Amino acid sequence: MITSNPRSIRSAGTLGLGLALAWATPSRATAQEGGIEVFAAATLFEQGTRVSLSHIYKRRSGLFRGSDEVPDPLDRTSVEQRFVAAVDHGFRPDLTVSALIPFVSKDLDTDAGDLDSSGLGDVAVLAKFRAYKVDWTRSSLNVSVIGGLETPTGDTVDREDGVRLAPGLQPGSGSWDPFTALSMNLNQGRFRLDALALYKFNTEGAQDFEAGDFLSLELGGTYRFLHTKYPGPTANARLGLQWRHEGKAKQDGATVPDTGLDELTIRTGLTWHPAPNLDLTLSVDVPVHQDYEGTQLGLDLRTFIAIGFRF
Repeated sequence: MITSNPRSIRSAGTLGLGLALAWATPSRATAQEGGIEVFAAATLFEQGTRVSLSHIYKRRSGLFRGSDEVPDPLDRTSVEQRFVAAVDHGFRPDLTVSALIPFVSKDLDTDAGDLDSSGLGDVAVLAKFRAYKVDWTRSSLNVSVIGGLETPTGDTVDREDGVRLAPGLQPGSGSWDPFTALSMNLNQGRFRLDALALYKFNTEGAQDFEAGDFLSLELGGTYRFLHTKYPGPTANARLGLQWRHEGKAKQDGATVPDTGLDELTIRTGLTWHPAPNLDLTLSVDVPVHQDYEGTQLGLDLRTFIAIGFRF
C-alpha cells in the first residue's frame, strides 16, 4: 500500500499508479468548457460585454470494459473540478469573441493511495460569427460558425513524491489544440431548439502525449416557463442529449491502450434571469450509454453552475 511503505517504495508505487490511472481515466475536460452559452448560435449585441464565473464538477467511478461494468480491484474514483473565468465581447452584432481561463483541480482516490493536482488550466480563445439570421413573427433562426484555440498555459509538471504525474492527471496539456463548431438555434415563441456540432483537434503536448481528437454532437430544447414584462424576471428549462466521441490517444507516436470512448448523456438545466443583464444557470449531465475502448472509468455525472453579468 502506498500509505504504509517506505518513501522509495511509495514513489515507485505512485509512478505505477499514476501511469495505470492515466490510461484508465478518459481524457481531461476540454478547456473550452465554461462560460454562458459560449457555443449557442446567438451572438451578443454590438459592443456588449459579458463576464461570468463557472464551476464544473465531473466524477468518474466504476470500471468499464467496452459497455460492460467490471470489478475494479483498486476501487477508483476520479473527480475533476474547473473554475472558469470567462469574458465575451460583441465587436459587431454578428461577431462575438470569448476568452475562457480555467483553474483546474483533479483528485484520484483509490485503495492503493490517492493522487491530486491543481493549477492553471489551458486558456481557450474563440470567435463566433453569425453567418445566417432570419426573423419572422415571434420567431427567428440563427446559424453561427465558431473557431478557437486552446493554448498551452496549463501546468504540466505537477508531481507526487517527486514523481511527475502522468498527462491525464495534469491540469494542462502543453499542446496547441484548435477546435471548430457549427451552431444553430430556432426560436418559436417561448420554445427554442438548439443544435451543435463541435470537433477538436488535439496535438502532441507535454510528455510526448497526444490526446485523441474529439467530436461532440448536441441537440436540446428550451422552454421559457416564466416570462414577465421587461425588465422583469424570466426563467427557462432545458432538456437535451449529447453524444461525445474521443479517439485513441498516442504517446511517442504509439497508440495508448485503454483510450477512446463513446458517451451519450442526458442534459437537463435551468436558467434564470432575475434582471435583463444577470444570468444564472445550472445544468446536470447523466450518462445513458457508455462504450469504452479497453478498460476505463465510467462517468457518474457532470454538473455546471455559472453566474454572468452583461453590460
